[in-house]
Amino acid sequence: MGIDLSNAWKSGSRIIDLGISLLPNAILATVVFVAFLILASVAKSAIRRMSRRRERRQNLGLLLGQLAQVGIIVLGFLIAVSVIAPSFHASDLIKMLGIGSVAIGFAFQNILQNFLAGILILIHEPYQIGDSITINGMEGVVEDIQTRATVITTADGHRVIIPNAILFTSPVVVKSVEPQLEPRTNGAVPVAAGRKTAA
Repeated sequence: MGIDLSNAWKSGSRIIDLGISLLPNAILATVVFVAFLILASVAKSAIRRMSRRRERRQNLGLLLGQLAQVGIIVLGFLIAVSVIAPSFHASDLIKMLGIGSVAIGFAFQNILQNFLAGILILIHEPYQIGDSITINGMEGVVEDIQTRATVITTADGHRVIIPNAILFTSPVVVKSVEPQLEPRTNGAVPVAAGRKTAA
């Protein structure tokens, strides 16, 4: 008894034809998404530069920059998907996420914890870029505060990436780089401020 491969060949041909027909849209979608990635990076850098010019609430600028980056990337992704599949709508993605929200929640539990902790750290500003912090025996200068983790540089030049959930739930000793005046009877002497904060 011979094996009939005609149906398999027809199915394969349809898949190949569909892939070829979608290739121009896929290339265009890739270009659009890359353009939005570049735009997101530029927007984040611009907001961070503006926030560094301000003496106060610099962490709020970092938060706004990262939220702007995420928002632009999500928008670019949705537009890229709509280029490939014109019938796709954002509501379809919401329905898909609703169905798998429980599984996604378990899979990305640590990521969500670090993300929320990062937002709270950036809002409440227990420390800022340039501050020296000590946590769990590690000490270094804050180099960057991201929504997922905080990057510090130790005295020996090593970069340590600490998840924000750990920084938010553990006691942190913060030595601010900004001098404070200590009142004395014969004048005032600037001293480095040290404070211990439970993030």
